[in-house]
Amino acid sequence: MRNYVAVSCLVLLGSFLPARGQSPPASISSCAAKLLRPAESLKSEGVFADQNIDVGYYRLDLTLQPASSSLRGSVLVRCTSLVDSLTQISLDLNGGMKVDSVTSGSARLSFSQYPLGLIVTLDRTYRRGEMVTLVVVYGGLPAATGYGSFEFASQGSSPWIWSLSEPTGAPDWWPCKDTPTDKPDSVDIVVTCPSPLKVGSNGSLVEVRDNGNGTLTYHWAERYPIATYLVSLAVADYVVLTDWFHYSPTDSMVILNYVLPTSLVSAIQPLGFVPSMLQFFSDKYGLYPFIREKYGHAQFGWGGAMEHQTMTSTSNFTEGTLAHELAHHWFGDMITCANWPSLWLNEGFATYSEALWQEWRHGEAVYRADMRDMMPNAKAATGTLYVQDTSTVATLFAYDRVYAKGAWVLQMLRHVLGDSTFFRTMRAYADDPRFRFKSATTEGFQSVCEETAGTAMGWFFSEWVFGEGYPHYLFSWKVAKVADGFDVTVTLRQKNPGSNPAFFTMPVDIALSSPERDTTVVAFNSVNGESFHYLLPFRPSDVSLDPGLWLLREASIDSGGLPVSFTLDQNFPNPFNPGTTITYHMAQRAGITLAVYDLLGRSIATLAHGTSEPGTHTVQWNGTDNAGRRAASGVYICRLTSEAATLTRAMILLR
Repeated sequence: MRNYVAVSCLVLLGSFLPARGQSPPASISSCAAKLLRPAESLKSEGVFADQNIDVGYYRLDLTLQPASSSLRGSVLVRCTSLVDSLTQISLDLNGGMKVDSVTSGSARLSFSQYPLGLIVTLDRTYRRGEMVTLVVVYGGLPAATGYGSFEFASQGSSPWIWSLSEPTGAPDWWPCKDTPTDKPDSVDIVVTCPSPLKVGSNGSLVEVRDNGNGTLTYHWAERYPIATYLVSLAVADYVVLTDWFHYSPTDSMVILNYVLPTSLVSAIQPLGFVPSMLQFFSDKYGLYPFIREKYGHAQFGWGGAMEHQTMTSTSNFTEGTLAHELAHHWFGDMITCANWPSLWLNEGFATYSEALWQEWRHGEAVYRADMRDMMPNAKAATGTLYVQDTSTVATLFAYDRVYAKGAWVLQMLRHVLGDSTFFRTMRAYADDPRFRFKSATTEGFQSVCEETAGTAMGWFFSEWVFGEGYPHYLFSWKVAKVADGFDVTVTLRQKNPGSNPAFFTMPVDIALSSPERDTTVVAFNSVNGESFHYLLPFRPSDVSLDPGLWLLREASIDSGGLPVSFTLDQNFPNPFNPGTTITYHMAQRAGITLAVYDLLGRSIATLAHGTSEPGTHTVQWNGTDNAGRRAASGVYICRLTSEAATLTRAMILLR
């Protein structure tokens, strides 16, 4: 899911009281006993979510009534008893839906309806393994929890209807067992609506039937396991754009895009990327999981996008959004987070996959810029990546935490494991029969990482998923001439503001360079105040920490002592617009000149000139020359000159 609207909507669970005129049943099954306890925060499952049954199939037969913003219909539920003596079944169903009847075969069943669910007394006692089939006939005005769940709106003079059930909004418009851990094997979605509206939904389009009374009936069939929150529909007077994913020399899958006429021109060009995206993610994670059905998009009116299985709902067709939601079909749809605190397994994975697409299509520099742009958000994340407070959708879907930090955690995991092992891990996770078309926890993903890499990874997940914050590195270095070259000692300290963890164990890249040569080494920093020794054939004039910006961190020269050498840091940010910060370090008092030159060697701006005292110094360049004129876009050379040495850094100004 991508959210472009700031939402602060409390998910209210209400009090558990029977519908008016009804009394609680004399005996309530153990799975429904929790109905009588006070409202709690959002759980990984519906309030009723019957643990005594395993649902295998749903059939939704719905008639939409745009004039009254209501729906009527029936839902067939086919499930298997998980207990030896099943006498009742509870289903999640919220407020505005009134149940008319519940039947099983020819038997009419008694039921009690509550504000958040339905308890049905069965016609007999069912043994473990026996199948139960119910048909619930109902109707009403869908409630609006979470991000809206089910919306009746209009596009011009035409109705426009859509659903968005994540996280727990499916029971707002249909009765179900609402938990991501119990995916039905298949679902039929049959929707009758006024002509000429078109209905987009999950799976394959089986039939469009003209009823001869001004209505059409669309029948969609989803034949892969699907979480209840991913069951969807989008209804409008769409234009249908068709494309194909040619995934082998002899096989293709249809791509169906349901676009509003007013968006047609702007949608065509970005939608052209989708076949390439399908190929890219198939190469990374395995063939698109729902290959026997389709992929596509349906435009809806919510301010973002949602990865509804096989047909993403979206308000826009930007390249980043299309990549994000498609990646969810591996991580979110095929493998679904088993509980909402583990939402980063959906959103962090999709956000990082979006960056991987940028890397493949536009190059490493764009990938780096994309991750760098997310860095302030990831640093601003509060609490653990494992969301402990799920009381509102605003805290559950906080961008800083589950999206930005989730993506950064995957980037750091990539660096820890190395590219080859990381992508083998992602592929192994997608292929793992424990999780494929099922659900997973963080611990499950960790186990795949450990099995693939052949090493324990608890330290990493403890710090970055179940811990808070990020490391603040302080480093110092010194050089000693020895017989075989130069002995370089680099000392790392962490000064972290939190206690969970108080110290981050991490491999840290250290770049050691001189004007003529450079090398990068990896220090596995596991102790605070740890020193690392490197024998080099050259004397380094500069040492930098994590130069590739792989880590979510702060890094600076240790202020506990003076710099040990004359060094010039890479400016930050770089590329930049309009300004950037330049930092240099003085081991002793000396005369210096800090200036900016173009690639022809012409002086553009003098930033510092004169005697500089020992210590660390920062200078800002605002992208103007000595006359105050704006410098053009391009590559510039920052040159720091003293009596002992001249140091340079390339800088990129992008207007």
